[in-house]
Amino acid sequence: MSHPPRPLVLACLACVLLYLNGCGDMDMGPDSPVGPFPQGTYCSVDQDCPDPSLFFCDSATSRCEPACLTREDCGVARRGPHALAACDEVGGAGCQCDMNRCVPVVCAADTDCDSGTVCRDGACGAPPSETRAVACEVTPDVVVGTPGMTVDFRVWVRESTGAPLVLRDGVAWEVLSPSVVGGGDGHQASVVLGEPASEHPALAVRVGNVSCHARVTVLPADVAPGGVRVLVVDALTGRPVPLAVVAVSADDGGLGAAMVTNADGAVWVPAEGEVALSAFHSDYGYLTLARHDASQFRDVRMALRRNPLDRFGGVKGPFPTLTEPFSTAVSLRVGLMGLSVPGLPSDLAPESFLGPEHEVALPLGTGQDRLSLPSGSALWLTGSTAPDVAAPGVAGVCDGSLPGVLDAELAIRTGACGTRTAWALTGALPLKELPLNLLAPGTDPLLQLGQLLPGSTRFFSVLSRDARFTLAPTPGILTGEPDTRAAEYAQALPFERETPGVRLSFPFAVRVPPLPQYRGAHLDRTYVLATVAVPGRGMVPLGLGAAANVAPADPNTDADARLGRPGLVPVRMAPTHRGLEGLPYRLVVSATSGHQAEDGTVATSTLMANLPRPEFDPDGVQPVDAGLSFLSLPESVRYNFDGAPRGELVGREFQAQVDGRASVVRAEFTNRAGRRWTVLMDPDDADDGVVVPQPPPGFEDRTFDGLLQDARAKLQVEALRVRGLDRRVGQGPSRLVAPEGLGAERLADLTDAVATLSLGRPEVSWRHPEADGQRLARGSAVRVSVSGFRLGTGSGGEGQVRVSMRGGSGCNDQALFASAPIAPGRGEVELQLPATCSGLGVLLVATLVDLEGDPLRPLVSATRKVDIP
Repeated sequence: MSHPPRPLVLACLACVLLYLNGCGDMDMGPDSPVGPFPQGTYCSVDQDCPDPSLFFCDSATSRCEPACLTREDCGVARRGPHALAACDEVGGAGCQCDMNRCVPVVCAADTDCDSGTVCRDGACGAPPSETRAVACEVTPDVVVGTPGMTVDFRVWVRESTGAPLVLRDGVAWEVLSPSVVGGGDGHQASVVLGEPASEHPALAVRVGNVSCHARVTVLPADVAPGGVRVLVVDALTGRPVPLAVVAVSADDGGLGAAMVTNADGAVWVPAEGEVALSAFHSDYGYLTLARHDASQFRDVRMALRRNPLDRFGGVKGPFPTLTEPFSTAVSLRVGLMGLSVPGLPSDLAPESFLGPEHEVALPLGTGQDRLSLPSGSALWLTGSTAPDVAAPGVAGVCDGSLPGVLDAELAIRTGACGTRTAWALTGALPLKELPLNLLAPGTDPLLQLGQLLPGSTRFFSVLSRDARFTLAPTPGILTGEPDTRAAEYAQALPFERETPGVRLSFPFAVRVPPLPQYRGAHLDRTYVLATVAVPGRGMVPLGLGAAANVAPADPNTDADARLGRPGLVPVRMAPTHRGLEGLPYRLVVSATSGHQAEDGTVATSTLMANLPRPEFDPDGVQPVDAGLSFLSLPESVRYNFDGAPRGELVGREFQAQVDGRASVVRAEFTNRAGRRWTVLMDPDDADDGVVVPQPPPGFEDRTFDGLLQDARAKLQVEALRVRGLDRRVGQGPSRLVAPEGLGAERLADLTDAVATLSLGRPEVSWRHPEADGQRLARGSAVRVSVSGFRLGTGSGGEGQVRVSMRGGSGCNDQALFASAPIAPGRGEVELQLPATCSGLGVLLVATLVDLEGDPLRPLVSATRKVDIP
């Protein structure tokens, strides 16, 4: 999770939760009906209900709700004539006492159900028949590899309505050629690539009366001596990437041999010894393996991801609505929607999951406040029509069912379509409960949501497993200034108007390990996201929890009011549903510094842990222990953007000191158009320093900000702990990309810890004077704003602001320096012009300089032309 509040799609949740700060129980929607309530009688106090010991008056809905202290309070033996039908029906699972409410039990897996039944959409029932299957697809549907490579497959099944179908029986896998060896069980299969062959159907699966298959290409096993064979594939579709340039560079970054991949995405390049091995393609992020041992690892598989902002599209439509509760209260409906996140969260650009912002009107009292929210957020009053929402998609696979897609394979290979899982959370909040301080500045809405959600029984999850969409070229991308707001979403939102939801029925606590430190202070907040990992689709959020670390600021999160113990974070989540049953649950635990540092740096350390299954444990009696520890943050990160030596670094040299438990380091440069260059290296090599190679002729240098500006690209550094990569063996990245290795495409599944440092881009701007031509008095004070740069000449400082004057009388050859901001955290400095400087059209040039007084390279400066009579 690279920078808060943007771990995964959580920023969408954060923006809307501004309205939920301090809202008590925060009931957001109706529970499933559980009994015969006096629906025609309103209540204002508990005494208006049939039996105040068995019911309470819900102020949010003005109706009686079944009350309880224990699970036994929900049964007929306790409730007598006020028995709840859903709690005592024959064959039912009964009810739980959740936050003093009787709510139906929801299953999380088939093992929760009686013999002969299965868990689907949170309820136990008869297993569906394979005869209902009318279509299927295999993920991945295309594989290119070499003999000995292991590939895991999964089949997705649909019925005639288009709804997903998860079967217990009736799925049979069949090997069609000697190119694959292995088989499958149920919805999954695992094979090893065998005999070389060109692309052909090699593995099939039959479900009832329908079948589907995967196409496989197996390259020859032998690699010619004196060089390396590199296979370049699309990380999200498995397709080969032809016409990619694979370059070999020496330790000094100088370009050596460079070859172009063929139709199979493969190429042989001459290389021996230790080299930098890079893959370049204008439509994809660049990838470099630093200090790759070409003599030992002579067969390499490099997985590239498309430029995230080159194309734009996704899904759009009216937000799904659940059945309204019987209520006289005027309520604000709240909706949050997004698409699943493939890979690690940092693999996506923020714009790829937040979407363009739009203004919405929030009714407050007698007036309206207009707020800017991401496109996946919705606010509307009960009784009115739900507004449209939109979620941007990431390129992937699709089929011919999409409007405008005449050739699905061509659309896939050009990045013009994709398939993800759409998710939504929805509910309602009475206006009378909105707090007066809901728009108070300085609040962290994501933290508020994570602390309040576990105490509510009325959050619902809505899913659509197969959300397909097209993608069109993004306006402005060729100029380096992508305008995602101008792009249209092409596909309808894949939710029906009255889509059934599943309640977030599983409250429990997560034990958070000791929090790491950054710059001498413990990270001050932790977010826990409950997800399900969907092969070929990505991570889907099912729940959330959060805790601060301020009272006191120590290694443990603050004690929750209900649990009363530090180090425990309460979480609430829904079970898998709508075709995702049987897939693995995962917890993403992200500790962050909360507020950006003065220099724009954001520090985050994240754990990804498997969750065997969610448990109903509202009191946190048996906390979930991830069994992992956070990686410490890379405090010392340096990169010389200049091609010439500066200080202790040679030209284009990168250095970082990372946690000794990390197995791979990623240095990722991102320019203003969202295009990236990722450098993979061993932690020991990062400590020693590696040189980022020069790109081949014709390729932009993505360590800089683009064609229009000679400025630094953003730099993010990640230390990853990858299961199965033993650092003591060495060559972590090279072993990761070896054909018989773990596979870079599976990095998100294999990584259990990430420590991320997102560095700010140094920028300087004028605060006063505000515009050119402004008149100043002699000896005036001027102000300059600095961001992405740590002012100071002492320990931890990066340099100063220099203001030089040109023209006029008594101005030339004078320079002012400032190294301390006027107030902590503001990033502004004030300087006094000399009284001897005057004239018309005097140029004031503010420049950032390093500790030696030399201007940063590339130059970071801003100019004002003023008159000083």
